[in-house]
Amino acid sequence: MTGPHGVTVTLGDLHAWLRGHLGPDADLHGDPLTPVTNLALALEPGDLPDPPGTDAVWLHRSRHVTPGWAHVPRLTSHDGFDAALTTGENWPLARALGWQDVRAVTLPRAAGLLATPPQATWPELVTALEAEFGGSEALVPPERPDVTRLALMNAMRPELLTAVAAEGARVYVTGQLRPGALAAARQLGLGVIAVGHRRSEAWGLRQLAGDLRATFPGLRTEIHP
Repeated sequence: MTGPHGVTVTLGDLHAWLRGHLGPDADLHGDPLTPVTNLALALEPGDLPDPPGTDAVWLHRSRHVTPGWAHVPRLTSHDGFDAALTTGENWPLARALGWQDVRAVTLPRAAGLLATPPQATWPELVTALEAEFGGSEALVPPERPDVTRLALMNAMRPELLTAVAAEGARVYVTGQLRPGALAAARQLGLGVIAVGHRRSEAWGLRQLAGDLRATFPGLRTEIHP
C-alpha cells in the first residue's frame, strides 16, 4: 500500500510510528521492508486464525506464538500499550469522553490521569463510562453522588486511593477491582468504577486500529476476535 505521499508503507514504517506513540517496548519481528496493506490486531495469538492470513499482525501479548507463525511479520507492544491506551495515562480516552482540566499522575508503580468529567453525578458518569467501554466489572458508589473530579489509574492500592483523594478525586476509575483496597475506598468516601481489564484492552485495540488508519490512509485493519 502507499501512504499519504505515495510512498509504500512498510512494516518498518508502522514500527517507527508505534515506538513514537507507545514507547520503546514496541517491537518488530520480520523484515522492516515488508509492504503492509492488511494488518490484523489482537490481544493475543489465540484470538487470531493460525496462520492469520494478513500481511502482518499487531499483538498485545505475543507469548504462545505457534510454529505456524514463523514467517508472519508481527508488531508487538505490552507495557506501552497498557500505559497509553487502557487505564493508565490515556489521553485519547480523556478526549473521547470530554474530560477537562486533565493532568497526568505518576505514583510509585502506578500512573494515570486526574480529570473533571462533564457528568456531574455518579449515575451519569457510570452511564457514560459503560457506554464507552461496553459495560463494567464492578461499581462501588461514592459517599456523595456529586462528581467533581475523577482519577483514571492503572492499579488499585490503598495508598493510591489516598493520594488521588488528597488531590480532590471523588471517583476512582480502573481496570480491575482489588478487594484489598475496598476498605480504603469506603473510608475515603470514593466511588470506584472497575471497567474490566479486558474491556479496557479492547477499547485500546479499537483506538489503535483507528489511529493507524488515520495515519496511513489505505491501510486496512482487522480487529480480532
